[in-house]
Amino acid sequence: YPNNKLINSETLFIFMNDGEELFNAADSWHNMEWGIDEKIKQMNLIENDLNFVIIAIHSAKKGNRFFVDETKRYAEYFPKESIGYLNRGIKKRLYQKWINRKSLNYLEFLTLDVIPFLEEKFDISLNNKNLGIIGASMGGLAALNALIQHPDLFKFAGCVSTHWVGIKPLEYFLLPLTREIKGDEDTANAIISYIENNITRIDDQKIYFDHGTDGLDSLYSTPQKRVNKILDSKSKDYKYLVFDGYDHYAPEFGSRFDGILEYLVIN
Repeated sequence: YPNNKLINSETLFIFMNDGEELFNAADSWHNMEWGIDEKIKQMNLIENDLNFVIIAIHSAKKGNRFFVDETKRYAEYFPKESIGYLNRGIKKRLYQKWINRKSLNYLEFLTLDVIPFLEEKFDISLNNKNLGIIGASMGGLAALNALIQHPDLFKFAGCVSTHWVGIKPLEYFLLPLTREIKGDEDTANAIISYIENNITRIDDQKIYFDHGTDGLDSLYSTPQKRVNKILDSKSKDYKYLVFDGYDHYAPEFGSRFDGILEYLVIN
């Protein structure tokens, strides 16, 4: 929180997913962090007279900080509304059973628990004038989903290395052992179809997208371009950047934070 300003009706609240990876590497399962606090100190915030606060929200994997918890995080952040766009069959039934669980409904948690708590604590009203959301990978997908489902609450979504490609059911169950994701075309198609059919719910809110070119990020270029084409056809406001040589790691997400903030908040 910059400039030692008091939180008031002029304060911009920014939800950031995967809160355990933002500030302290020791809190994350892989001992890596975005370094948000250091990045903010480097930015010239006084010149822009920014008044904002970051609400870092831990993901479901926070529990024991083991890789096995990554499967809970995937279920938590997956846009449940896109399951309806999967073709009928075992994959759709598995997603309904293992992913679409009420206990891992992230949007309900944000809207029914987090937002009312903050409004009462700070005696404010949060809406699409003073609230945005940012996340990476599945957290980026969750950020976009929050914007689509609640355009009345969010003014922007920052989607960093968005994990469009999902996980095959077998990959999902073996993830704690293999730690490998190759993605699934059916899941990607369902997510993109969901976006295509619902993106008109948002109005003039901003969306930021980026990804690297190496490792897991190398899977994102093709689906991201499909999403961009949809946004272009609907005249939606977004920015898209590619970072050559970047991979799917928290420090590399954090290295882009100033540019993300500049587009979503300052400009």
